[in-house]
Amino acid sequence: MSTANVLLAAGIILMAAAIISAAVAAVVFHSSGKRLKQQLQEEYGKKRR
Repeated sequence: MSTANVLLAAGIILMAAAIISAAVAAVVFHSSGKRLKQQLQEEYGKKRR
């Protein structure tokens, strides 16, 4: 395996890891946002528009 192939494979692996990390972060932020919204609603009441 040449150096170019190793770098290509490493780049593909890093991009896959970045995509997976972004998906996990989106799920975490979504769930923590729901909890925060619920807690704020309990403490301060419904949001006025």
